Amino acid sequence: MRVCLAALFLFCLIAPARADIYNCDITPKGTGDWLPTRLLVDHTPHAQTADVWDPLIKYFVGKPMTARVVTENPKRVTIAWEITRLTNTQGQGRQYTPALAFRATILKPSLKVVIRSKPRGYPNGYLGQGACRIR
Repeated sequence: MRVCLAALFLFCLIAPARADIYNCDITPKGTGDWLPTRLLVDHTPHAQTADVWDPLIKYFVGKPMTARVVTENPKRVTIAWEITRLTNTQGQGRQYTPALAFRATILKPSLKVVIRSKPRGYPNGYLGQGACRIR
């Protein structure tokens, strides 16, 4: 019996953790020009990084990005990432920011998401909220 329990314990330690893929729909609050309306987060529990993908990343980077896990506990996971060297040619003039910083928090029990973006070098920021599904 002890051998079986020890083997089961060792198996749990070496078995790869299952990744959670959060598929989130986001509604910007106010002007949300620099917020995604959809966010995919591929996160393995207790990992230091997660992969993120959204329409802005698709347009400016072309492939999923690695985000840093800022906080993870039973209630939430918070991740942060930046898209660098952005140029906006829409509207009047040409706007440039060295980076657009994102921070998203997914509340695990309710699967609600809150996302913020802030262009580096500018005083304004953007806020959005939404709901996620786990795929």
